[in-house]
Amino acid sequence: MRVVSGVDVLEVAPGGSGEILLDVVNTGTVIDGVSAHVVGLPVEHTTSRPSVLALFPDATGQLVVRLDLPESFPAGTHPITVRVVGQAGVTDAVHHDVDLVVGSRPQLSISAAPSVVRSRRRASFEIKVRNRGNVPLDVALRATDSDRSLQATLTPSTLSLPPGTTATCTVRVQGPRQLLGGDRERALQVEATALDQHEVVPLVLRQRSRLSAGVITAIVLLAILGVWASIFLFGVGAILGSDPYTKVAPASFFAATSVAGAAGTAAAADTTASGAPAGAVPRTGVLPAGVGGTLAGTVTAASDGLGVGRITVEAWRTSRTGLVVVGSAATQQDGSYAIAGLYPGSYLVSIKADGYTPVWYPSAADSSGAKLVNAVAQKVTGDVNLTITGNPAVINGKVDVGSVTTPVVTTVVARATWARDDATLTRTVQTAADGTFTLPDVVAPGTYELSFTAPGYQPSTITESVTGGQTRFAPTVTLASGTGQISGTVSDGSHPLGGVVVTTSVGGTPVVVGTPTLGAVGTFVIPGLPTPGTYVVTFAANGFTTATVVVDLTAGQSKNDVAVTMTGGAGTVNGRILAPDGSGLGQATITATGGPTTVTGTSLTTGNVGAFTLAGLKPGLYTLMVTLPGYAAQSVAVDLTTGTTPAVTVTMRPSWGTVQGVVQSGGTGTAGVEVQATDGQHTWKTTSTAVAGSPAGFYSFAQLPPGAYSVTLSEAGRVVTTAVVQVVAGSTVTQNLTLPAVG
Repeated sequence: MRVVSGVDVLEVAPGGSGEILLDVVNTGTVIDGVSAHVVGLPVEHTTSRPSVLALFPDATGQLVVRLDLPESFPAGTHPITVRVVGQAGVTDAVHHDVDLVVGSRPQLSISAAPSVVRSRRRASFEIKVRNRGNVPLDVALRATDSDRSLQATLTPSTLSLPPGTTATCTVRVQGPRQLLGGDRERALQVEATALDQHEVVPLVLRQRSRLSAGVITAIVLLAILGVWASIFLFGVGAILGSDPYTKVAPASFFAATSVAGAAGTAAAADTTASGAPAGAVPRTGVLPAGVGGTLAGTVTAASDGLGVGRITVEAWRTSRTGLVVVGSAATQQDGSYAIAGLYPGSYLVSIKADGYTPVWYPSAADSSGAKLVNAVAQKVTGDVNLTITGNPAVINGKVDVGSVTTPVVTTVVARATWARDDATLTRTVQTAADGTFTLPDVVAPGTYELSFTAPGYQPSTITESVTGGQTRFAPTVTLASGTGQISGTVSDGSHPLGGVVVTTSVGGTPVVVGTPTLGAVGTFVIPGLPTPGTYVVTFAANGFTTATVVVDLTAGQSKNDVAVTMTGGAGTVNGRILAPDGSGLGQATITATGGPTTVTGTSLTTGNVGAFTLAGLKPGLYTLMVTLPGYAAQSVAVDLTTGTTPAVTVTMRPSWGTVQGVVQSGGTGTAGVEVQATDGQHTWKTTSTAVAGSPAGFYSFAQLPPGAYSVTLSEAGRVVTTAVVQVVAGSTVTQNLTLPAVG
């Protein structure tokens, strides 16, 4: 049979189909039915039309082999072999090798159920991640919220998904304590990243307050009343108190107040008649907005020069008892602040916050070196700017490198975003064995770019901001490892072997490749293996004993020097060793000799007694030698040129003989008489018995080697009767013995 095809490389898209056209010539002398089968692909993915092609001698026909690949079929080059065989069995099977090239199509999807949860503080979301592509995906999951008010934990945070599989991740969210107010929706999103795929699913924690709306309303009303009462009392105290600033305020600053020394004048009469000049405030009230003075400016960081938010700025005045805080304000996100409602006069300005060094305007460490700033009524005194220095911060975190057998050391580098090239601001550490790291003495406040690198892993980068003296806990960073591969050669010790089926598994899914029979014969490549990991690779071929190797791949590692030597010997001999009566004989030794290899086995003593199997024989002609104590050795010729022979049955012949008989006296059997058999070199003794089921006086010598024996009776230590018998292998000789009459 001869097969010709123009298809050596077939490209098929995932979920697509392809065809291999084969021109078949029947070179035999009989009509033959030819069929084609694909080695290296599951049967359900291949069809052939026609299923059987009938060909007359020297006739030519065409077979079309169709490959239908699912969307999740692994990407890469898959060597396959089309095996064309005739049903008549007069010609050998013909093989045609084809490289099946499947393109890469990564596709990732992510969904949440539920996506909105209403609770007081804690919630749990279930995230389903599915690999819809045809390449394995190492998926990194990360939960983020814009204001970082939520604590989110992902279990697990990384997933390894073979093509076509789905995995589940649980997101547990905890919000801040919310005592007052209505429901507040806190949004976060879960990001899934793998290769060039990036999917996001939004989640919402609808957080309930602990107090009801009615209670909140009552509390608000009480608070309003308390604030107004405080303002009233503060105003009365300020106007009627002994504060020097209130004393220097002119009387006309207050409503219904006569100017001292002007009584009786027309001006005084006009003032009293009108009630108060325009813009005057009541003596018993509080200072309205826009009437007092305002101090404003910006607080910037000494580290990066940017505005610092959430810093308390205080205005101080001098009283009889010392410095007193008369106003304060918190800086906005850009560092700006404004202290309003100040009575006209001079003030000291200071800033303070946890984790920062206190500063008095303009740059003094305490009030003694501070400079006074004037507040003018109904005006803003600006450019009261201060520079603040933060205490060193600490950034803690953890790097997840997946499941590894040996610790992976990751280098963590923190670079200041405002001065990346400044070595004095850069911090570099390495992770501990458990992946944790600590970046100490980080200049604060500021924003840093943290980069993570490890051998065999893809680099990763995150950005973290620190405030003065803060101990910052960065989110866990998951490093995605690169894929690896296993490749090498398969030989029989001297020549490369083609047509070997090479198998391993990824996540329980088998991965099958083969060695080509043309070109680079005996080579194999298993690409795209997730790392780190341990893989068991199996090699199988007709006529050879299956071989197995274990390969450990570290992150991103490729092992390209795997050399496997297969021993010939898929040939097998099965059979059974029998006794002459057809029963099985155990413990028989069977040795296959005379061929390329020598293999020895033993027949079974339990179950199918006498059965045996000799495996691992190279093709050839062998002689089976069967030996068993007590039986003559037997030999049987077997032909293993085709790999396997039909079951062999060997019947053993005993190599021992038996002498038995009855000791008689006066015509009746007599028990208790000593009987002895000897061949001149060895002596066997027994006593005639009276056991139920046997004749009285019966004796027996079993397992006697063939030869001549003298059988005697003894009484009182003297021989009284003698007989000579000839023992033949496998036979039983009966010899009765008679005791002489007494007297």
